[in-house]
Amino acid sequence: MAASHFAHYQQHHFMPLKCISGNQELFAFNIASAEDWNELRARNAQDRYLHMHCCGAGVILKTSKLGTRYFSHVRKGPCLSAPESSEHLRAKEIIATAVQHAGWVARVEQSGQTNDQRTWIADVLASRGGKTAIAFEVQWSRQAFEETVRRQDVYRSASVRGMWFMRQHNFPISKEIPAFMLTFDEVSGAFHVLLPAPSFNPLWISARDKHRPEYWQQRVELGRFVEGALQGKLRFAPQLGKMLPLDVSAAYTNCWRCKKTTGIIIDLRFAASRVQPGAADVTASIYDFDDDDGHGSTLLRNTLHPNLLAQHGIGPIKPRYSRTEGHKYLSNGCVHCDALQGRFFDHEVAYDAQSIFSVDVLFDDQWTRHLEDQDAMNRWWFDDMPAQPLPMLSEPN
Repeated sequence: MAASHFAHYQQHHFMPLKCISGNQELFAFNIASAEDWNELRARNAQDRYLHMHCCGAGVILKTSKLGTRYFSHVRKGPCLSAPESSEHLRAKEIIATAVQHAGWVARVEQSGQTNDQRTWIADVLASRGGKTAIAFEVQWSRQAFEETVRRQDVYRSASVRGMWFMRQHNFPISKEIPAFMLTFDEVSGAFHVLLPAPSFNPLWISARDKHRPEYWQQRVELGRFVEGALQGKLRFAPQLGKMLPLDVSAAYTNCWRCKKTTGIIIDLRFAASRVQPGAADVTASIYDFDDDDGHGSTLLRNTLHPNLLAQHGIGPIKPRYSRTEGHKYLSNGCVHCDALQGRFFDHEVAYDAQSIFSVDVLFDDQWTRHLEDQDAMNRWWFDDMPAQPLPMLSEPN
């Protein structure tokens, strides 16, 4: 094995789920029963025909404390591979089995190289049709963000997609690096994948309170998650391209000029959760659409037409001049006299706001480009309903 492989094995703690039998790879998770495993152990003890794929050493068959079957060196010798935890081993087994259930080919501890000779080794490599390859990585020990980015770049250079299951809570949240928190329940022996909620920000959260339920929008058993991801059930920014209810919340106050009651829009909510249970709602205000070129203003005014607003006692949304601010801005106005209802006073009635009505909109780029609530959109979401092909499986750049 090349020196670069040895160096990687030192960093990539190793408890093999595969060995070499003749010229073939043998995977422990494909051994159907305990009887077959014991028979293989007895046959190998007699004939010594199984060898470690990392260094060619002889093999003994073992079972971890969590019941996972694996292969081990008869004698360690000069091999630099190091044992990994039973939890890491069990998670790899679950992932490989789920890959097979999804109709893909699973290979564990699979290595490769990029064109510039950078080496990678995937915990589980899923492939289908000789074209698509996805590396599933279980990072049970802490890994720096920069190292995750580096390893993902190596996979990308090798035309391999990478997905990360990390025990630590400070992991990337991006379309480019699909990463999720992985938890293990010692009582049930189950692994679960946690998908962050919009309230989750690893920079603000300590390891002590990382399990608080408000930080996680979904909790999915590991095998079901992997199988579902390969079936197109994992999406980034799931609200995009969907028809969503746009809920309009308003409060009622007396106009400063004519003294009559008028409604003012306090906030807008794209209610994705009503269409896709588990997906995050996206909030906005009318001021998000106050742009220089007028596109946002036109979009909002065409959606919330003055006639529609008037039916609910709300004045038109349009640019008005404010003597206080010294310029025009997109604003609420009185339904009776059209006087600007200054945004400075919105907070005084915000506590009385309630959802007044809803309209359906196509939630696409014409909306999202104006919104500040990007955290609610730029999240992964697992959909147990039938879905289109997996966005994270798009061709690497």
